[in-house]
Amino acid sequence: MAIRGRFVALGRRTDTAAPSATVSIVTTACDRSRPRGLRPRRPSLWRTLVLIGVHVVMAAHIGQWLLQGVTISPIEPSEGMELAKHSVINTGLVFFVAAIALTAVFGRFFCGWGCHLVALQDLSRWLLLKAGFRPRPLRSRVLGMVPMAAFVYMFLWPAIFKAATGAPFEPLSVSLTTADFWATFPGLAVAVATFAVCGFAIVYVLGSKGYCATACPYGAAFGAADRLAPVRVRATDACEQCGTCTSVCTSNVRVHREVKDHGMVVDPGCMKCLDCVASCPNGALYVGFGTPAMGRASRHGGGVKITEELLAGVVFIVAFVVFRGLYGLVPFLFALGLAAVTAGLVVLSTRALTRDDARFGSVRLRAAGRLRPAGALLLAATAVVIGIVAHGAVLRVMERRSLAAFEATAEIRRTALRLGVEPEAPSVSDRRLLERAARAGELARRWSPVEAPGSELRRAWLSYLDGRFDEAGGLVDRAIGKRPTDPEGHLLAARMLAMQGRWDAAAKAYAVVEELDPADPAGALGRGVALGRLGRVEEALAVFEGGLAGHPGSVDLRYNAGLSLALLGRVDAAVEHFEDVLAADPNHLPARENLAGLLAAAGRFRQAVPVFEEAVRRSPDDPELRVMAARACLGASDRGRAAVHIEAAIRIDPAYQGARQLLN
Repeated sequence: MAIRGRFVALGRRTDTAAPSATVSIVTTACDRSRPRGLRPRRPSLWRTLVLIGVHVVMAAHIGQWLLQGVTISPIEPSEGMELAKHSVINTGLVFFVAAIALTAVFGRFFCGWGCHLVALQDLSRWLLLKAGFRPRPLRSRVLGMVPMAAFVYMFLWPAIFKAATGAPFEPLSVSLTTADFWATFPGLAVAVATFAVCGFAIVYVLGSKGYCATACPYGAAFGAADRLAPVRVRATDACEQCGTCTSVCTSNVRVHREVKDHGMVVDPGCMKCLDCVASCPNGALYVGFGTPAMGRASRHGGGVKITEELLAGVVFIVAFVVFRGLYGLVPFLFALGLAAVTAGLVVLSTRALTRDDARFGSVRLRAAGRLRPAGALLLAATAVVIGIVAHGAVLRVMERRSLAAFEATAEIRRTALRLGVEPEAPSVSDRRLLERAARAGELARRWSPVEAPGSELRRAWLSYLDGRFDEAGGLVDRAIGKRPTDPEGHLLAARMLAMQGRWDAAAKAYAVVEELDPADPAGALGRGVALGRLGRVEEALAVFEGGLAGHPGSVDLRYNAGLSLALLGRVDAAVEHFEDVLAADPNHLPARENLAGLLAAAGRFRQAVPVFEEAVRRSPDDPELRVMAARACLGASDRGRAAVHIEAAIRIDPAYQGARQLLN
């Protein structure tokens, strides 16, 4: 059969009717195969500009706080933990819920277009590609379960734990502004290290979007909501399975396999970067409405053996337990990233040791059974990381022992904080506890490359309890300088000021404690006592009553409020407060003595006598209390009972002239 037609030059029109008809038919078919939908041009450029804009807005938010001192609370999903912890609705929670709701409609676009950590990971990937290294994902199913576990721990577990243990839930409150914007964020050094590990190292080891796939708790929520989204990347019949879409995907989604199996991308890891849509040579991909991905799953193997999965899981758990809170500096999200990198390094190193041929991205680690230089370098890096984990594990054990030894001094510290009780030399048993705590703390300090933030305050306490007040003062000042929002440091500083008789400065220090930790009545109690010592009884009473409004069950606050009322001559109110104290704590001897004395001073001797009698019964060897009881008995015309108390006072202290004068 002869071939009809002829060759024509490229771009030249044919002058026959048949080819024109053919072109028309093909064009019509392509139009039918390309339904209306979103096909953006140059999405990577627009996404870069949007992510730069996100960082500009973040910088403006911080700048506004620095200038004005008050701003809206951080627009950060992690802030939403406060709902489960303390029943607080803040800006971070509102933002997180809104983002999840939008994801349930439009898909997981926020991660790709609004997350600063995704921007950092994309920058890392771009730099690695420029250096000739193409990151490859470690498709571990075990590590892939970490984000959901982290989400449950952060956002659900506090409430579940309270419900299971019967702990009370705080009343629901709203807090959309803050004066301490950086309170929940780490310092600059830790922030830089977090970005270096969770942005760069994790991409190098686990592939692009490695943190999103193996650690990010927010991604777990967005991924679950993405299943409901009707807006998805979809494909027409023009798809020829060329794989271009998969090769440009920075979210490690096997796009060509997804659209072949489902006609759309169902992988919740898809962050709607839209590079796949823009790169399709046939224009077969688009973003449009349709059926969601519920009930459909990616069925493409991960390429990680079961033994490697188990190894990755064990290493991740051990590394996370070690890293979280290490040196008192490593926060939760940073520890997740460090643990994921450690697990990835161990798995890759195992491959380099056990496989005849092993690769790390585009780098060959082992070939024909022989270790290559890159493989040796990887093993050396893994050994260093394992050494850091081992050192951290030993240090964590020492820190735990140090904290346990310090906690054993809790009763000594509680007694030392009581105003009106002058510091005394510790007893033999107390000194043993203090020495044990000091030794354990010093050993932990020697092993740690940095001093943990709480370490200086613990050392300050031990110095104070040991009578080394100058040393304690310097340490507590340094502790407050490093952790100005920690009320414990201010509480110890206030007690030391009170010990020196600097009551005005002590009142200010206790006010800081009161502001930083309203849940602890120690701040109001200390400030009220300091004002009382300054003779400002009315102000002291206002502080005690204000403290009672938030802590109605505080015996110390109520006793001191009663004492203030008595000094101000408001007898009936003072009597009521002392009676409430005794109802709550019948062994509160100062309240009983003051109640009896107040009744006697008011001439209400018959009411005072039984109160004195009970006080004497509880403290029979106090000669002064015996004399006071005798005076009340005389006022009530009970001379016989008065004589009994006087004789007892003389028997207890024969030199007590007040008793002998009363007897005469």
